[in-house]
Amino acid sequence: MSTFNLRLPLDIPWSRRCVSDDMIDRRTGDSEAPYRWRSSLAIFDYEPPEEYQNYPGVIISYLKVVCSITGYQENPTEIGLKRRGLLSSWRGSPGITDYLNTLEKYYACFGAVLEVSVVPQVNRAPLRQYPYFMDFEPKKRELYQMASETNERQSRSIESLNLTKSAGTTQSLETYDMDMGGGGFSAQGSFAGTGGGFSYTAPNGQWGTKRLNADETMSSRSTDAGQEKRETFSFTTQLSQLYHQLDSYHLGTNRALFFMLPRPNTLETEHTFVNGLRNIEGIQEFFLVVARPSDTEEFCIEAYLETGHIGKVPRTRAREIAGSEIHASWSDSYNAKPKRDDDETTVYDQADRFWRVQDFYPGQGYTIKDAVLSTPGYRMRYNYDKPNLVDEHPHISDRQGHFVKVSGKVHSGFANHAVGADRWEEISYPFTVDITLVKTEQVEKSTDTLFMTARSLVCCGNDRLKDAVREVDGVVYERNLPNITVIERPGVKGAQSLHNAVQEGIRRSTIDPEHRLSRPVSLSQTDFAAKAFVHYVPEAQHASIDSVTELPAAVRRRFKDLRSSVTVADLLDMPLTGLREVLDLDEQQALELRSALTGANHTPQSAREVWLSPTQEGRLFGPEGEQSS
Repeated sequence: MSTFNLRLPLDIPWSRRCVSDDMIDRRTGDSEAPYRWRSSLAIFDYEPPEEYQNYPGVIISYLKVVCSITGYQENPTEIGLKRRGLLSSWRGSPGITDYLNTLEKYYACFGAVLEVSVVPQVNRAPLRQYPYFMDFEPKKRELYQMASETNERQSRSIESLNLTKSAGTTQSLETYDMDMGGGGFSAQGSFAGTGGGFSYTAPNGQWGTKRLNADETMSSRSTDAGQEKRETFSFTTQLSQLYHQLDSYHLGTNRALFFMLPRPNTLETEHTFVNGLRNIEGIQEFFLVVARPSDTEEFCIEAYLETGHIGKVPRTRAREIAGSEIHASWSDSYNAKPKRDDDETTVYDQADRFWRVQDFYPGQGYTIKDAVLSTPGYRMRYNYDKPNLVDEHPHISDRQGHFVKVSGKVHSGFANHAVGADRWEEISYPFTVDITLVKTEQVEKSTDTLFMTARSLVCCGNDRLKDAVREVDGVVYERNLPNITVIERPGVKGAQSLHNAVQEGIRRSTIDPEHRLSRPVSLSQTDFAAKAFVHYVPEAQHASIDSVTELPAAVRRRFKDLRSSVTVADLLDMPLTGLREVLDLDEQQALELRSALTGANHTPQSAREVWLSPTQEGRLFGPEGEQSS
């Protein structure tokens, strides 16, 4: 058969298998559109005709999994309805608005994990009937930082993907535009007939295409491009790529794993269209070649996407100002001397001694960094083997940023008097405290929590749209990130530390049952939200748990063993796992308890409770002639 009869490569005619149905706008002309900032999934498939099935006993088919990766913003139903209860329950606290803003803000995506698996539609099928991934793209994407000051930028990455005539191997071609700075012109002027000049610098960059895993050769030949494509390729398609770090795993099994991380060491502005950074945003497509035994009629596809986000609870700390350290020395003593000719009174010296910064360095901004006490020993006069006169040796009993406190106790009196002598016992116990002082400044920091949200999509059967199942949607994992010192001017060290901490946190999420939830929860039910509530609503530190309303009776019975002084903040400071185990609750009861503690499930009695503070209500609706303070 002549090679000219071979067909040209075909664009794959993709057919949509299933999609995240909650992202479909079911009605037009109304304001109830799907969530804007929520990740979604779609799966497309195509099975080549029999003439392209070149593997005996195996059927080749193609999958394209499309991820729309965005940040996370809480479900408006969760926040929109419950904010009325929160405002009513804590109407006297101005910080409740800040807490609600924390729940409603946009949390950028700092990492994503996609798992795609294929299984036979028949339950308990033998392993030989399981399909597997023969190939997939992309497999890996490394990122390198250039040590230069030319502000390189890569604007896009469009990957052209071809399938060879074997119908099971991929080839890719990457298009890139890289601006490496440069360009421009200059001119010089003259006066009175002298001077002049002109210069121009060409732009510096890279534009074009780059074939991946290609061999370079010096030989030249003439080819018929159309005939070569006929002989080499069977199908072609294009993938839209996010230019971020990417790794893939488990090729050859029925499960493919893709791990995406943001570009490290990049500088971005926080003033974006939404309130937060957009570290990983956009469309990421994955192409997969599925091989299944010819006796396996249909197979199910599951795509599971987890995205990582960082929540921040503000905190402040004092930072030492370099070069501000000074030293001071403080000497004092404890003394006891009995009253003359008094054999009945015991004299004690037990008063605390204080050294205060304001007494010696007023208004200079110094705080105490360190204090060390030393004693040369005590001295006694006329010791006749009487009881020891030192009840408590001088020691530093307290030290704060603005004072040092020394405590001790000595005594003397008739019990130490020498019988038949006109002398008495006295004691002196000196001490010296060496004090180090520094100047400090307040630095805004935060306690960071990595939390991960999940989406799942399952396709089974021939009905390609109705069998799409959204199994999970919400927070499935959260863990505190280690405190990372990020330099004020963002650069390599600070940005790389955060990048590594996020990467480690996402990687360990599957082997950390203490912080992984058995089912998704809303952001308002997480440990992060509980910490934010205690921070923004300090009244929770004093609110007794007896004042908590709308609490299920089964949960309230667990309070019988708690002390009456336990506050709302005491229970909110406990992680969800701790609440369950300490109070012997199941997961649903623990979530109900947390909602009741914050007032999220509170039902307001009137609109005034929602919109007006007690002061405003008194001013608007109080008796005539009364002035509300």
